[in-house]
Amino acid sequence: MKLPLWRRGQDRELDEEIESHLRLEIADRVARGEPQDEAARAARRRFGNVTVVKEVTRDMWGWVGFEQFAHDVRYALRALRKSPGFAIVAIATFALGIGVNTAMFSVINAVMLRPLPFPQPAQLVDVAELDLRPGQPRVPGSASWPNFFDWRTRATSFSGVSAYHDSAFTMLVGGRSVHTPGAVVSADFFTTLGVPPTLGRGFRADEERAGSDVVILSDSLWRSEFGAARSAIGSTLSLNGRPFTIIGVMPPAFRFPIRVPAPQLWVTVADDARALPGDEPMTTQRGAHYIGVVGRLRPAVTLAAARSELDAIAAALAREHPDDNGTRGVMLTPELDRLVGDTRRALVVLVGAVACVLLIACVNLANLLLARGAGRSREIALRLALGASRRRVVLQLLAESLVLAGAGTAAGLILASWCVRVLTTVAPTDVRGLDEVTIDSFVLAFTAAVGFLSALAFGSAPAWLGSQTSPRSAASDDGRTTAARGQGRLRAALVVAETGLGVVLLVAAGLLVRGFYLLVHTDPGYDTTHVVTAKFNLPEQRYSYLKQIAFYDDLFADLGARPGLQVTGVAPMPLSGSRYTLSFELAGAAVPQARRPSADFALVGPVFFRTMQIPIVAGRDFTAADSDSAPRVLAVNETFAQMFLQGHDPIGQRVKLSLSTTEKETPWREVVAVVRDFKQKALDEPSRPAFFVPYAQGLISPMFIVARTTDPPARVIEQLREAIGRRDPELALYDVRTLEEYVGRSVAAARFQMLLLALFAALALALTAVGLYGVIAYGVAQRTREFGIRLALGARPQEVMRLVLRGAMRMAGAGVAVGVVGAALLTRLLGAALYGVHPLDPVTFALVIVSLFGVALIAAFVPARRATRVDPMMALRAE
Repeated sequence: MKLPLWRRGQDRELDEEIESHLRLEIADRVARGEPQDEAARAARRRFGNVTVVKEVTRDMWGWVGFEQFAHDVRYALRALRKSPGFAIVAIATFALGIGVNTAMFSVINAVMLRPLPFPQPAQLVDVAELDLRPGQPRVPGSASWPNFFDWRTRATSFSGVSAYHDSAFTMLVGGRSVHTPGAVVSADFFTTLGVPPTLGRGFRADEERAGSDVVILSDSLWRSEFGAARSAIGSTLSLNGRPFTIIGVMPPAFRFPIRVPAPQLWVTVADDARALPGDEPMTTQRGAHYIGVVGRLRPAVTLAAARSELDAIAAALAREHPDDNGTRGVMLTPELDRLVGDTRRALVVLVGAVACVLLIACVNLANLLLARGAGRSREIALRLALGASRRRVVLQLLAESLVLAGAGTAAGLILASWCVRVLTTVAPTDVRGLDEVTIDSFVLAFTAAVGFLSALAFGSAPAWLGSQTSPRSAASDDGRTTAARGQGRLRAALVVAETGLGVVLLVAAGLLVRGFYLLVHTDPGYDTTHVVTAKFNLPEQRYSYLKQIAFYDDLFADLGARPGLQVTGVAPMPLSGSRYTLSFELAGAAVPQARRPSADFALVGPVFFRTMQIPIVAGRDFTAADSDSAPRVLAVNETFAQMFLQGHDPIGQRVKLSLSTTEKETPWREVVAVVRDFKQKALDEPSRPAFFVPYAQGLISPMFIVARTTDPPARVIEQLREAIGRRDPELALYDVRTLEEYVGRSVAAARFQMLLLALFAALALALTAVGLYGVIAYGVAQRTREFGIRLALGARPQEVMRLVLRGAMRMAGAGVAVGVVGAALLTRLLGAALYGVHPLDPVTFALVIVSLFGVALIAAFVPARRATRVDPMMALRAE
């Protein structure tokens, strides 16, 4: 056998090392039942000539031999095979910890670490506008086309700057209408991203002009609708009633904007450059902020330098266009950071939670190994007495930890693959990368590293303490008891630590559960039951502004006349995640245009408030009489009335909106209603000032149809399809959902974080209970003689039980105290994720403390009861 040379030295030192291995081998064979003489002969045959061994080990110049490690592993496997219960519990415990960590790291890798699928993705930055008006939040917002054109012309820090916004198209293929999500982009969009079409060509600069109707298809759309035929290039495709020429097909993996659903086609800004009757093109409206901008930095340009240049350009635009840009700034963010957004905080919290689960698992394994080491104290003492070095004992015990970690890691990977499938099922669909979560080579390397480090973490202390056994205790009757006493305080400290970690996780999960309960029971301000919504596009090629209004009027009048059906329209749809904002001017309060306040607004149909069951505080609902030819009116919510109309009767007040209509001059509008506040963008948003305009007096198409009925949703949808198809067979209905589905989508992110953290907290609680049970049970076993003597001397069983339970409660109390302090410090990180709950909520803390003590009491009850049943005579005769 080739032995490692742990240190280079004199022959005497090498002889001592070899003789130590020889004695260890003899002891091992004797322990397995071989006679002493046969064991000695077999060991010498295995080791061979000592001189040859010395020459071989000298040639290894200090390297740790693989054969020795393999010997340690084989011995560890034999030892664990003799204790299958211990091995199964240890491997299962570690598999839980490593499995959830691998699954969460897979999510982190896909969402936050994996680079964007574009060349030199680090050079891509998001360019957003900032509203610098007093009282407005400093958050990145959308840009306008004129501002983008100026940035693209004047900025020199970028090799490319492009713009985009989501759009929806009704595609006519084979005589059927198909709704297709898409995007409107600038001509240099694909060049900036660095991804050219795989078939055909990209957009040219001259194709940004109105009338240049060209389209590039996604690979999936090309294959599904055109059979992957190359002849599709150059053919004509009908989109929103206009013919577009197909000029290219993108690669299969290309997705941008990164949205759900993904865009299936791209057209140029020429689509926004068309002038509608009575209005100006969107590409010339500097105050219309609705596009996203992405830029690619030049190789030698830093983000700070590009930001400085754009700040200077924004300042120049503010001087040139004070009405539209007087309060506009610019913000630059790495594109990956923008896509991750608010998800980063939630994922960091979840990573901290799974790290706590792994730490608790490691603490439990350390306790198990300590208990196992105490039971093997005689064996270790015998090895030391036969000449084994303490270093060899440590390495042998660490080998057992590595074997356990290896088996647990393998089982954890199987568990992680299942967890990944569950995570991608319950996760929100609008988070970048969650649909691409996989256990790839990078995740495997991470898992292997974590498994190895964890093995060292939970195995080092038990191995070192085990090696400290005195060789004299091999012949001592109380050697095992002495070793157990030396490890008792460490095991108790480990239980305190894992109890503290469990408290932190339980408090965090409790806060999120309470916050989620309050969120889902938040009154949105309207009745969400029995409401069906849908959407369709009216092609501007065939429907002018007035024809669109007439179409909606006729449709709503027809459907609303049917028994049991109330139908109206709205844009944007409440709880859809969208928000429109407009600046406005109050009568008698002359303010420069750039300094005017803004508020949320929505376009609504007749009887919208009655259909949605939104209470009207004062005034009246909109009716069909509020037409394009009628006096201009609007409704406001209570927050708007309190902030801007306080001290006046809101009804009859006049407000001028920055809303383009068919009039040459923006008219003053009269307030005809004050309605209760209701949730517009999301359930967790605070009340914001808002106003509402009849769609016939400023339509922005498309609109959502809102139908309230007691009939099944499928029947209502069929009625909608029939009514729309009868008027125009080329129109396609899409975004068909109930209002309750919108509520569910609004709380999806909060539900995801709450469910995962609650699951991890439950795992932590279970592991903590198992750890506490193990410590108490082992302590009872070690004190069997003491309990027997107490009972023999007249102690009552209840007194013995109280003694055991008191010790368990002391450990639990110390852990709870540590955990409460940690939770008070760390749960502040959850502030943004909590709805209606303070991070130091006393109810949550109290429930967690009571729960922990209850679990500790249950975990300690069985060992305590066992202690009361000790037979005094048997205990006195026991070792």
